[in-house]
Amino acid sequence: MNEINRVNIHDKSYKDLFSNKETFLNLIQSFVSNTWGNKLTKDNLVLVNKSYILSDYEEQESDIVYKANFDGNDVFFYVLLEFQSSVDFRMPIRLLLYMIEIWRDILRNTELKEFKRKTFRLPSIVPIVLYNGKKKWTAAKELKHVISNSDVFGDNILNFKYEFIDINSYEKEELYNKQNISSAIFLLDQNINRIEFYNRLKDIIIGFNNLSIEEKMHLKHWLVNINTEENNFKDNIEKIFNADRQEVLNMTSNISKGLEKLKEDGKIEGKIEGKIQGKTEILIKLLSKKFKSLPDEYIEKIKSLPENIIENIATDIFDIDTIEDLKKYF
Repeated sequence: MNEINRVNIHDKSYKDLFSNKETFLNLIQSFVSNTWGNKLTKDNLVLVNKSYILSDYEEQESDIVYKANFDGNDVFFYVLLEFQSSVDFRMPIRLLLYMIEIWRDILRNTELKEFKRKTFRLPSIVPIVLYNGKKKWTAAKELKHVISNSDVFGDNILNFKYEFIDINSYEKEELYNKQNISSAIFLLDQNINRIEFYNRLKDIIIGFNNLSIEEKMHLKHWLVNINTEENNFKDNIEKIFNADRQEVLNMTSNISKGLEKLKEDGKIEGKIEGKIQGKTEILIKLLSKKFKSLPDEYIEKIKSLPENIIENIATDIFDIDTIEDLKKYF
């Protein structure tokens, strides 16, 4: 499966998950550190069945939009699912474009008489980015930080700050202590190996007593759809979720032992090394074709790069204008 399809599956699975109002509410109240989250209830949340993703990005990301009523006024929550392999430094600009699209949509459906009233107000839009990448997020979180001379013109410059939820930034114990649907999702979607994944899944099934039957069903559905490459993975998930406590312990123990055995035999390492080597060879061919030829020293440096840097170069390849531009990745 190519990278774009894998990301799309991830985005769609998350979108399905957080399109459930209770799950979205849990996310906001658990991981957004603002007091307004406590004012939200399931009854005043409405899922907006529309995407505002621009055509340039529709193959790379997806979004979720909710509308709520605060003190008689509408407010929109715009959630961008950012599951790319590299940090996008254009994030504040992209969010601005999406927010403008929402306001344009509202104005198109507002009568001119209403629009011209002194009391007319645009609804608030709260931008939220949900990120599960391995790299530390270093993109600006305020619009003014990507506008030149914003420090000179101060309040005359348009600005907003987006809420940022970094799935991999949370400690395991912190997520265990929350014991809710969002923390369970984060625990299973962090950058962990398969053995740790099954250990965490076991702990969630047995120990997260606050999860409702419906939430466990949502969690199972998400897992079955988000993971597509491991042999027997879907069957394992179905069996684990349908088992009693002792069966869960037995099954996860047996799966972990099997994974350990594969690791000892070198099969997992061999597959991983082969996968990385394949990506590296493809990248070298693409760069050689782009620049007609590639110096041997660059080829050797690329071969020594870790997988995440290889993926970053592949993602940025159309923005790399000269061979010298590759130096920033070494």
